[in-house]
Amino acid sequence: MHKERKQHIVTFLPGPILDPATVGLLHFPKGVVVFDRDGTLVEDAGQHNDPARLVFREGAIDAIALVKGLGFGVAIASNQAGLETEKFSLEQLMAFNAEMKSQLAVAGGIDVIAVCPHHESSQCECRKPKTGLLEAIEGSGVGVPVVFVGDTESDQMAALASKIEYLDVAHSNIFEVVQDWSRSHEAS
Repeated sequence: MHKERKQHIVTFLPGPILDPATVGLLHFPKGVVVFDRDGTLVEDAGQHNDPARLVFREGAIDAIALVKGLGFGVAIASNQAGLETEKFSLEQLMAFNAEMKSQLAVAGGIDVIAVCPHHESSQCECRKPKTGLLEAIEGSGVGVPVVFVGDTESDQMAALASKIEYLDVAHSNIFEVVQDWSRSHEAS
């Protein structure tokens, strides 16, 4: 007798997941600089959330320190469809986020992390390029997003739809791009 295997998909409620350890700590009147996670702050190694494989991109820690030093909040907005498709668990994601926050504490830390757990087939409102993650960041009380730092077209489209500036760091040193933005932003 041959049993038919069904693919099990975890269903998440509509809307993003806000990292509970980061919500509601501070408010930044100057606003919030939002970073994508994979490929922007950390090396993109495929859909994983293994803290042992956490590697920051060159300039990432310095970019966070610069933004915090200028008085902006720091947020992360990340699509993590591997949650819904069970490539990793929510516990693994939270462990990865905890390690990332721990290592970024020397730079001033992360104020809020917003994650879309949905696969693109779910057609949720929080998966970039839609604006739900950026809306959740603002709704957390940390501040209004002023710029999105990312590496993909969906990051850029989310920024455009949210009417905020976009910084593409796909092929650039993230610190240098953020430093250039900070100079022009402070001058205006």
